Amino acid sequence: MAERQSERKQRRVLEEAERLFLTLGLRAVSVDEIAAAAGVSKVTLYKYYGSKEDLFVECVRRITDRHYADLEAVIASQATAASKLASVFRHNIESRSRYEPAFIRDMMGIPHIWERVRVFREAKAKALVTAILEEGIAAGELRDMDLGHTSRLIMSFGDIVPRLYPYDDEREAERFLQSLYDFLTGAVTHR
Repeated sequence: MAERQSERKQRRVLEEAERLFLTLGLRAVSVDEIAAAAGVSKVTLYKYYGSKEDLFVECVRRITDRHYADLEAVIASQATAASKLASVFRHNIESRSRYEPAFIRDMMGIPHIWERVRVFREAKAKALVTAILEEGIAAGELRDMDLGHTSRLIMSFGDIVPRLYPYDDEREAERFLQSLYDFLTGAVTHR
């Protein structure tokens, strides 16, 4: 079935908004710029998305969906829970380098935006990490643990990381994430 004109417009708005947000972040992009890039009026943009923040959150949702689809493909090739966990962490570090600091800062550093974004990002992360932990425990590869508590503890880092993340120093951000992932890996393995 052919894509209707309104669906094409909405898709263009999302694609152009995502491109601009990924490059400049939320704060540095105006609704006028998004509308112009998408070839629509501001009225049309607001018809699809009630606000620039709603549009940003939807773009982050799309980016998150792609990130987790890629991540699932990466971990499918791993044989052990430990290697799957390492792949998750490595993929997150490598993926972070694809995003401009302004995008990351605006996604994680604006509290009311992070609260909206964190909900769906955390749900995907929790499902993935819990499945890996269950598999590792069943195989005797990871130490026995209470999955509910452990998953909640791991997900609690979603509250802490935005406050500690070194937004303005890419090398330090990579080191920070590596330290976090080393800590989490040590918490679940037999080491």
